[in-house]
This record gives sequence, C-alpha cells and structure tokens, in this order.
Amino acid sequence: MLETGSIKLPCGYEEDFTSPVDDDLLCLICQLPLREPVLTRCGHRFCRQCLEKHMASQKSQWQECSCPVDREELDRQKDIFPDNATGRKILSFTIKCSSEGCEWTGELREKEDHLASCSFKIVSCTNENCQVTIQRKELEEHVTNSCQWRIVVCDHCNKSHPKCVIQDHVEKCEKKPVECPNNCGEIIVQEEIASHTNDHCPLSMVSCPYAQMGCNAKIQRKEVEAHLQSTMQLHLDLACTTFKETTGKLEEKVNALQLKQEELDQERRVLRGQVKELTAANVALDAKVAAQEKEVSVLRSESSTFVWKINGFSEILQRAINGTEDEIYSKPFFTGKTGYKLSVGIEPDGNQSKRNRYLSVYLRFMKGDHDNILAWPFHYKATFTLIDQQNDTIKRQNVAQSVIVHESKPTSDVSSYIYIIDRFVSHRILKTRRYIVNNTLFLQVEIGPLS
Repeated sequence: MLETGSIKLPCGYEEDFTSPVDDDLLCLICQLPLREPVLTRCGHRFCRQCLEKHMASQKSQWQECSCPVDREELDRQKDIFPDNATGRKILSFTIKCSSEGCEWTGELREKEDHLASCSFKIVSCTNENCQVTIQRKELEEHVTNSCQWRIVVCDHCNKSHPKCVIQDHVEKCEKKPVECPNNCGEIIVQEEIASHTNDHCPLSMVSCPYAQMGCNAKIQRKEVEAHLQSTMQLHLDLACTTFKETTGKLEEKVNALQLKQEELDQERRVLRGQVKELTAANVALDAKVAAQEKEVSVLRSESSTFVWKINGFSEILQRAINGTEDEIYSKPFFTGKTGYKLSVGIEPDGNQSKRNRYLSVYLRFMKGDHDNILAWPFHYKATFTLIDQQNDTIKRQNVAQSVIVHESKPTSDVSSYIYIIDRFVSHRILKTRRYIVNNTLFLQVEIGPLS
C-alpha cells in the first residue's frame, strides 16, 4: 500500500491523505491514487488520462492498442469502462488542506469548495501588472494599501495612475500649480506657463512697441507705459524718419511700375498686330482646309448598312452539309453613292476545319466604278449581326461580331474573298430562339469608321 504523505496527482493537485491508500486504488501506470478511474476488460485500473496517453503513444507508433499490464488487445469503444465506484471511494478519502497554516480536513471531493474560500491559500494580486503572490487573508490589505500597482488618483488632474508611477506623473502633470518662473508671485498651472509669460507676466522682458520704427529697447512689461512717456520725442523722430524712407521707396516703386506699364503697352500693341496677321492667316488656312475636306469627302466612302435576306436557308444548309454547295453570297452593294463595291458571303457548314459546327461569314471585294477616286487601302470596321426575329424588339438577342478589315484596291475583275469570322455562330445556337423564321434568315452587315 502507498504510505500517507504528500502525493502529486497527474491532474495537478497536491494532497495530504490522512489514511493509507490500498494498492488496488493506485494507477498501474503512474502508481498514484486513481484520478477519474477506468477499468479495462482484462480487469486492470488506470487513471483515465494515463491510459489515454499510453494508447496515444501506441497509435503514434502504429501499434495495436493494448493493456500496458498484460498486453491484452483493447478496443477503445468496447473494452474500457468508467469505474465510478472506485472513483467515489477515492473521493471519500479524508485529506488535509495543503495550504501552510490551514487546519482544515475533509473528504477529497470537498477540496475544490474549500480551496475557493481557504484564507491560507496562496493567490495572486488582482492589480494589473503586479506579480506578488500572497495568502488570501492578506490579499485585501495588500491590494488596497501596500501594492505598488494599486490605482491612485492625481490630486491635480483627477486622472488614475499606478502608485509606483504617480510621483513621476505629478512632476509633469500639466494641471500642477507652480510659481511663475519670473517670480512675479502669481501661481499658475504648468500648461499655462508659456501663455502667462508671453502675454501677461508683468516681469517678462518685451520689445518697445516702436521696435519697427527703430527703437531697440527691451523692458519689463510693467514698465512699457513709463518707457513710452519718457521717450516720446525719440519715438516721434523715429516715426518721421521711417515715414520719409517709406515715402521715398514708394515713389521709386511707382516710377518702376510706370515704366513697366509703358513696356507692357508697347508689347500689347505688337501682339495686337501679330493677332491680326494670324487671324488673316487662319481664315485663309480654314478656307484651304474646307476645300480639301470637300475634296476628300468625295473620295471617302460613307458608312453604310446592308441587310441580306436569305430565303430557303434550311435547304441551303442541307446542301452545304451534303457537299453540293459550300458557299453562297449576296448581290453587290455599295458603301455610298460613290463608295466601295462589296458583297457578303456565308459558308453555312463552316470552312474545312469547322465542318458541321459553325456558320462562317466573310466579305467579298469587287472592282467598282469609283475605285480610282476612293482612299486605299480599305480600312474600316465590319460588324456582322444575325437578327433575332422576335416581334418584341426589346427581347431580341442578336448575335453580333465585329472585325477590322484592311484590304488593298482590287487589281482585276476577279473578286477577292476575305474570310472574316470562321466561327460566327454555331449550328446549335442558330436553331434556338427565332433566328430562322419561315425558313428565312436575316444577316446584317454594317461598314463604319474605326472608333
């Protein structure tokens, strides 16, 4: 059996048992009285925490969980049971309080209730930053009267500070009353010293009010009136001298300003002449630019929109799929009265790399009657739009794509084909909504300037 005496249990408390503890009430791992005892299927008792630690160690080493006494394999869920009867027996043991000077004895289960009020228990000071530990019965006196970290209030500013720093605060407290540093006899708070000495103290040294006139006297504030009375003639002479000097400087400034004004007037006259010349030149230039723009407007094509109505589209698509008709194109159209000659083409079944998936669109450039006066190369934005034929225009979801077209002037009567968009619209999307109505499809092409 374990003899009586001081025992440190795994859960962190220390007790003095007044009676011996039987061997069967000791944990077979830590050899101390059982704490939260558990019983294994093979009949061995352990502290719950000791057995859990043992089994966790086995698991970390990839070992099967087993009893540390007879190595019997254990199932955590089925083979380990709380031993409440043993736990109640241990909690009924009589112990003595471990606090020095305390004579209390009682059952182990009463320990926590006792320690919560034990006047001999060592506790920490409740004042912030204080590291002192003391018996509970002396805590109130320490916290209230002797702790260096207890909070006290400054007599001057009523702000709270720890006792150990209050003296340093008082020395620097802005509300602390002090005597005027000039020894004028007035008591003021520290934060108002500068204001007092600069604006009110009768013993502060100040400059004569006529300092800007040339009086360099430094006198105490209380003697200013006497100084002004005794030096009245001197101040008058200084004022007259300053007035004459200022008047002379003012006349010099006025003369300089008059000269500058004359120079500015001369420059203004020169600028007016230059403005007239520039105005005449701008009028002539504007006329020339207007003539050039008028000439260029003849050469430049206007923006235009062409709508191509494609009837019998389902048959056209089927022929393309069958390989009997790869492409179709619209009749020619012009981008203006004297514009570029173009035609729109489609490949209903896509080009060779996109067969059976997409409808491709392109422009066809044709030799026109006005090509010699148009601007080349052709450099415009082409916007292709598949029109959704919903009756409600607000609900329409047109399919549109834009590209930049850059093409040289046609050199022969043979049309040049420029593939623009290989994947304009997929066959799957083409068959949704109302893109094809009464076997008719509308494709709009807008040719416009770059923007």
